[in-house]
Amino acid sequence: MRNLNTLISKETCLIYGLPGTAILAVSLILSCKVASDFAGSTFVTAVSFLGSNVLLWMLYLLLFQYMPLDLMRIWQSRKPLSNTEETDTTAAKQTSQPPVQAVPPITMEEYKAHCYDFERRKQEEHRQLVDSIMDYVGRVMSPFMGMPEIDHIRGEIRAWCDDPNYIPQPAELKWTVDLNDRLKTISFKHFVWNIAVRLGFDNGYTGDIQAKFIKKLFPNELAGIEIDSLKASLSSYPDNGHIKLDRPKPTSNNVFHF
Repeated sequence: MRNLNTLISKETCLIYGLPGTAILAVSLILSCKVASDFAGSTFVTAVSFLGSNVLLWMLYLLLFQYMPLDLMRIWQSRKPLSNTEETDTTAAKQTSQPPVQAVPPITMEEYKAHCYDFERRKQEEHRQLVDSIMDYVGRVMSPFMGMPEIDHIRGEIRAWCDDPNYIPQPAELKWTVDLNDRLKTISFKHFVWNIAVRLGFDNGYTGDIQAKFIKKLFPNELAGIEIDSLKASLSSYPDNGHIKLDRPKPTSNNVFHF
């Protein structure tokens, strides 16, 4: 009796009984309609009745049984997690992560050693660059200046390497009868640009600073040239003059190409 009561329940009647009656009625109507087109054939009536019955049951189960459940599961999966579920998920992730080992703090001796090593390397690189510039100044200016003036200009350039705003003392060139052996304006431009580009435009050795420095260093030779004119054409005509424009290579900033 318990099994019979379970089978014949209100829910079973609502889910299968009522729709089943409607499906039987529709199947019977459809089979009669189809059989009338085939002169009332009993075989056609039976096949159309069974076929429409099976199709209607499949359509009913799909639309009213399985699809709503699947749509409900999809909708619930899109809902945001509750606070309790989020807490459980976070706790599970934290539990699965390996423990982070504590990093020992850096000691004062290590910190000072790193800072000292950085400053030492920077000073060494600057010293090598300055030595290269001093060698360049001696090589390119010796044919046009006496020994005392070479030492003087090397000292002025050396001070400029440490301070881009340094104001130099004027230097004098050798007197030559042949005008072709004298340095022209383009050579002075190339000379100061070749040095400044290695010291770094971003380090304060801008075009304006270069123009002011070279005009102060050679006031007689550049007396008729304005500062704005100098800084606007420091790297122009790279192959003209006794001193050519010397662009540094990315891998060898300290090297001059004579």
